Amino acid sequence: MTDIVSEESGAIPGAMHDSAGPETGSGTGRRSLTIARSALLLAAALVVCLAVMLAVGLQLMRGMDTVADGWRDYDLQAATKSDALSEIRGHLGLGGVIDHFREGAQAGTTGHAAGDHAALDRALALARANLEIYRDIVTPGEDEARAIAAIAAFLDAIQVQMEDPAAAIPAEAFDACRRDAVKGLAALNSHLSAQRARLTTATLDDIESLQRLMAVGGGIIAVLVLGLAGAAVWFTRSRIVGPLGRLVEDARRLARRDLDRPFQGWGRQSGAGFRRDELGLLGRSLEDSRVALRGLFTAIEEKTRRLGESERRYAMAAAATNDGLWDWDLESGDFYLSPRLRQMLHLPADSAEPGLPALLANIHPDDRHGVLAAIRQGEHGTDGASFDVEFRVLPPNPPREARNQEARNQEDGTRWLHLHGIVAAGPDGGVTRLAGSAADVSDRKSYEARLVHQATHDFLTGLPNRAYLIRWLRERQAAEDTAGSGDLALLFLDLDGFKVVNDSLGHAVGDRVLVATAERIAGQLEAGEFVARLGGDEFVVAVPAGREAAIARAQALETTFQRPLCAGGLELRVGLSIGLAVDDGTSDDPDGLLRDADIALYRAKEHGKGRTVLFDASLREAILIRSRLQRDLTPSLEAGDIFLVYQPIVSLPDGRLTGFEALVRWRHPDLGLVSPAQFIPIAEETGQILPLGRHVLERAVEQLARWRRMAGGAALTVNVNLSARQMWDERYVDDMLAFLADGRAGGLKVEVTESMTVADHDQARAILERFHALGVALCMDDFGTGYSSLSHLGSLPFDVMKIDKSFVSALGGDPRQESLLRGIVELAHRIGLEVVAEGVETEEERAVLTRIGCDYAQGYLFARPLSVADAEALLLGAA
Repeated sequence: MTDIVSEESGAIPGAMHDSAGPETGSGTGRRSLTIARSALLLAAALVVCLAVMLAVGLQLMRGMDTVADGWRDYDLQAATKSDALSEIRGHLGLGGVIDHFREGAQAGTTGHAAGDHAALDRALALARANLEIYRDIVTPGEDEARAIAAIAAFLDAIQVQMEDPAAAIPAEAFDACRRDAVKGLAALNSHLSAQRARLTTATLDDIESLQRLMAVGGGIIAVLVLGLAGAAVWFTRSRIVGPLGRLVEDARRLARRDLDRPFQGWGRQSGAGFRRDELGLLGRSLEDSRVALRGLFTAIEEKTRRLGESERRYAMAAAATNDGLWDWDLESGDFYLSPRLRQMLHLPADSAEPGLPALLANIHPDDRHGVLAAIRQGEHGTDGASFDVEFRVLPPNPPREARNQEARNQEDGTRWLHLHGIVAAGPDGGVTRLAGSAADVSDRKSYEARLVHQATHDFLTGLPNRAYLIRWLRERQAAEDTAGSGDLALLFLDLDGFKVVNDSLGHAVGDRVLVATAERIAGQLEAGEFVARLGGDEFVVAVPAGREAAIARAQALETTFQRPLCAGGLELRVGLSIGLAVDDGTSDDPDGLLRDADIALYRAKEHGKGRTVLFDASLREAILIRSRLQRDLTPSLEAGDIFLVYQPIVSLPDGRLTGFEALVRWRHPDLGLVSPAQFIPIAEETGQILPLGRHVLERAVEQLARWRRMAGGAALTVNVNLSARQMWDERYVDDMLAFLADGRAGGLKVEVTESMTVADHDQARAILERFHALGVALCMDDFGTGYSSLSHLGSLPFDVMKIDKSFVSALGGDPRQESLLRGIVELAHRIGLEVVAEGVETEEERAVLTRIGCDYAQGYLFARPLSVADAEALLLGAA
């Protein structure tokens, strides 16, 4: 306990210190008289008092023991000596030794000496024995020794007279000896009396000493006891009772929250009355507690004020916000709903707090299980966990008979709420409370529904789009995997001639055509069928039926589109190309059926449009081959698998070889020789025609230069075809002209199809004039298969016209065909063009062409396309 208060300045170890630091003042450096130290001092004083009392008591006991021991010794010696003297006196006195001696002397004369002699011996023996006892009790003094010696001498004299009278001393000496013995007895007796007197005097002195000791010791003890009692009373009143009373009063002030005035006497300032003991520590702790509590209550009041303001703001915000609040005390069962949430749930504002069943009663039946599951999740959650659920709220007071139907079908008037909850757990980890908010998310749900509809439906026609169709196919596939489903056919529809309508009449009319098309297709469908727009002028009709029913639906659609469509006040005719694919149950890919229908549509477009093509495995194989060719075209070009062959062009009048047309061929490492009709369209679509065309141009120019050197500089030519993709690529044209500008244009002819000049006549003329300026001759290829615009022939810088083989093949079957060809040749000659006939295969065709004045011809009649080696052999043979 003494460790509670430190030795220096009464500081409290571990206690709070003022910011000013350690206490200063007169008390610094001196010991503090604490209660513990005071108790130790009182205990020490009590120990001293007890020690004094013990010393006095021990001294008294020691003195009393001394007196008692002296009297005990005296009693023992005096009694023994007295008895011995009495015995000696008795033996020496009347009836004793002397009497017996006298009687023996007389008996000696009368004849009784034997009996008396025995009695005298016994008396002498007893006298001697008592005398020895007296001598042995204590070492005798000098006087006692003389008295004992006189008595012993007398006894010896008697013994001698009795035993040997002749040797006896004289009577006078005997009497003197007897008198000395009697005096010795008297002396011993006097000695006993004197000893008793001395012992009595010593005892009285000892008693007086003990009385003085008792008086002095008792006084000291009384003073110590009275001082200790006074000190204890003073200490208790001044150091304990008084401070405790103030502490009680201060504690009552704490209880009354009277914290403004400091507690007197407990401050940390040094000075008079400044306490440094345990009660001072307690008082200072109480004062510190007052200060701390005052600060705490001040903070609490401030926080209460702020909390009140926050609650007012929260109440205003809760009243102003659209969110509702709820709180469920799981222990008491209280279920609180804010007025706004009551309004959301269509509950009366003045009704009692509803329970969970009443709350679930106003929730859409399809959503009740989800709400209940979310609440159950919260009941088994951890502290701070949250949960969310969205549900529909039934309209207020629906008719009883309409509730079930409304729950199933009615969406108008139904509101969506988003319920958010948070879990509060008790100390044991068990959930005690659920609370949260509820927001009206009806607008968001409506917006989401619109977004979903927009994401899965076409904006223009309102029909389902590709995403909807793909999802529907996958869901149907999943349902078929679990429960099985019926047949399904997809009709992939594409409008024939829609691009012409769009380009000529504008996109607004085109959009109206698409809307009218969607309405007409939808009008032809039966229950369970639906149509989706994939984009552009492509539609897909899903028919949940087999092949025959799907073909019948396709025929019905073809028939209905034979009638014109009304769009923007115009009657427009568009046709339908349909690709039909039927689910045979062998594919696990739900997208595969749509892909098959697209393949079939592609084939329908290839075969002239306006028809329906049913998908089969061969079409898929063709598409796979097409995909393989597209993938392998560039690697094959780099590997040298694509090469050139050359078809001779001869002069009809004299049969002279004048040049070649460079034709590209592809020897695929796996598929063998691939026709240009297969891979050139692929190259056009994918843009691979650009590197392919550059390869053809470089190889042809290189070969032409070599052949010209072989022919000795003869005017040999090589024709190279230019595709639409190449012609309209400005960078490609620039690179091509730059390549030819370096002296490579001599003898080169570029063939351009008639249709390529129709799309943008002015741009086409500008491009062709750039070639013409380099000295490159220009050929109009396949004349007669396109627009055959004579105005274009006169305005474009062509040098050669190539008549398509379809005109040549018709010779001989119709006499008018020769006249038509004659007119074409004469027209070409009049505008300065040379004429080349393509596809000449018979001598009859050659003769007719020669007769009508055609300049050149090429075809199998003269030679098939030749390899470089064969072409060189032909060239050397012609030379």
